[in-house]
Amino acid sequence: MSDNWMLLVPKLPKHIPSPGEANAAFDLLREAMPDADEIEIGQNESVQFFDCGANLETIACPHCEADVGFEWWGETMSSDYDEKTGFQLDEYELPCCSKFASLDELIYEFHQAFGCFALSAMNPNIGKMSDDTVSKIETAMGCEVSVVYQHI
Repeated sequence: MSDNWMLLVPKLPKHIPSPGEANAAFDLLREAMPDADEIEIGQNESVQFFDCGANLETIACPHCEADVGFEWWGETMSSDYDEKTGFQLDEYELPCCSKFASLDELIYEFHQAFGCFALSAMNPNIGKMSDDTVSKIETAMGCEVSVVYQHI
């Protein structure tokens, strides 16, 4: 059996909401997803990768929109990650147009994110999160968020 998660990650990877902001956003998420199997707040001192699991289809360049390829991406992910400090999000020369970008600037289909903080809901049973709910959570957290739909 497979599971689905909905993750809300601040768009600025190193942003961590205050405890009050995190709890307010958690309450909004619980209200929006009353049938979720579980809802959690996750926080880490280093930047982590929040993937979309089996939903990943393509990874493209933010400059020319060409596919960068999974092999280049995998090697770059390995180069960028440090076991003690997480992802560095350095800029790398892209294989398509030779311009530079960091891993969090790439265009992922389905969306993925990097961050130190995430709200997650397991099997939320709501389909896509409404723009209104996202907006309320952004207000509560004091930042813009990325929504990652993860399927495992």
